Amino acid sequence: MKRRNLPTLLACVAVITLGAGCENGPHLSREDQIRLLMTRNRDLAETLLAAEKRVADLQRSGATPAPAKPPTDDPFRPIAVRFGKHTGGLDTDGAAGDERIKIIVQPLDAEGDVVKRAGRLVLEALEPQGDGKPHKPYHRWELGPDALAETWIGSLGIRGYVMKWPWPGGRMPEGETLILRATFTTLSGEALVAEAEVAIVKPPAPDAETP
Repeated sequence: MKRRNLPTLLACVAVITLGAGCENGPHLSREDQIRLLMTRNRDLAETLLAAEKRVADLQRSGATPAPAKPPTDDPFRPIAVRFGKHTGGLDTDGAAGDERIKIIVQPLDAEGDVVKRAGRLVLEALEPQGDGKPHKPYHRWELGPDALAETWIGSLGIRGYVMKWPWPGGRMPEGETLILRATFTTLSGEALVAEAEVAIVKPPAPDAETP
């Protein structure tokens, strides 16, 4: 909802409520009813502004909230998805360089809390080319609801779908960053998208042979 429509919305709420009466209407004076409506309108305005702030915070974190839909009976319906902060290259042997990639995907409800919800996940990894060139496809993973459910972790300070994969075909990305794009599709068909750039630690180049 655009903010410029807020005064109109509040006016409509006031008119509708005045026409239909309000709680304890017969016991309140006209002035008290108006004050009550003004209080409710102010509360509604604050709620809408808080919702706008939550959406802005999600977008700054790389999440793309789903288009607004009519309210449902599910207060924990995911409306966005994001990558966990430990997403990126993973060193498993203690030597210089990452041997795997670790990806954490977290569905979020309207309050910004991570929720465990079933769905289908498509992950795309792209290699930046620089100079305004399009990203080069690196790899693509797809997990259905059953396979995705097996990756859920809800302990040890981690909450989300966690995947740790070796580099596809044993080939590391050419650069030191990857662009990751996640599309999480809920069982009701809502597609939630997030994108992030993550760091990759390359192993040191082998020493040149002495002639």
